[in-house]
Amino acid sequence: MSVWNKTSPSITTSSRKKQMSKIYKWGLIGASRIAEEWLIPAINGDPNSEVAAVFSSDTARGRAYAERNGIPQAYDTLEALLRADVDAVYISNTNEKHGPDAIAAILAGKHVLGEKPMAMTVAEAEAMIAAAESHGRVLGINHHLRNMATHIRLHDLVKNGDLGTLVAARMTFGVLLPVANRGWRTESVTAGAGVFFDLTVHDADLLHYILGTEAQEVVAMTANNGITSKEVEDTVAIIARMKTGTIVQITESFAIDHARTTVELFGTKGSVFADDVLLQRGGGRVFVRRNGEQVEEQIDHVNAYDKVIRDFNAAMAGNGFPTVTGRDGLKSLKFAMAAREAARTGRSVPV
Repeated sequence: MSVWNKTSPSITTSSRKKQMSKIYKWGLIGASRIAEEWLIPAINGDPNSEVAAVFSSDTARGRAYAERNGIPQAYDTLEALLRADVDAVYISNTNEKHGPDAIAAILAGKHVLGEKPMAMTVAEAEAMIAAAESHGRVLGINHHLRNMATHIRLHDLVKNGDLGTLVAARMTFGVLLPVANRGWRTESVTAGAGVFFDLTVHDADLLHYILGTEAQEVVAMTANNGITSKEVEDTVAIIARMKTGTIVQITESFAIDHARTTVELFGTKGSVFADDVLLQRGGGRVFVRRNGEQVEEQIDHVNAYDKVIRDFNAAMAGNGFPTVTGRDGLKSLKFAMAAREAARTGRSVPV
């Protein structure tokens, strides 16, 4: 086991943190790109938290990552990180490790914010929830899309009845997956590669949030356009019937270079069209159409990850809940698993 401590006085981040009086110390399980770009800034930017340690099984990678991001300690075993003085962990390693590492962290007394998918199986996800509840730990899943200002506006339009009864909805999440983000995401079945575990879980959670209901049954088809290995889907089409009766169409792909990311809701009083949404950065536009007229909604965009951390820190203090709880994450996982089974069998599958 190797432990690396940041001691260089030339790193201003380290000296700055020594003067801070923050409440919660976070450890990172996985030296990931998403943590570096979004979660580390969000954790360190909140007055109640800071990143104190990182775990990577690759010692050199972990040390370089810690140095680059001003993280005081780097560990090359999970056990060492879980023995460290951290209150919470953010898990963003490969998908098959999410569930086991979350349970290990909870049993070690840590609160857990897990990356999506929360686990590879429903049973594993249920075990995570049971462990958190029995040990009094906070369990959240990083479905950040709920915190996008555009998506909050869609949720409010539905909840307030501005669109009337929803008849149908449509979501399109089409991107050309950058080469830097491929690797295990496109090649490793064991690690949970493919669209279902990457995009479908996100869209399912957002769908539950916006519509205020859950899916009853799904049908699905998949395709492979050469972005992923032959046994892994890179494009998915899903039709879901919600418990309210609303029919939803979802198209998701790693293989579309010229698509838009959109959400469309069709109601008896009006329809709404959201464009350039479903992404990591804040942004996008929302248009409401009624009686032949279309009006753009005024949106004040925010960083969704900042609220993920703010909500989680508050939950650790006993004030409210994470943006997305473990039970919420389980619902989105069940949706994705049902869609995958529907594609495999060619049948409608209950969620």
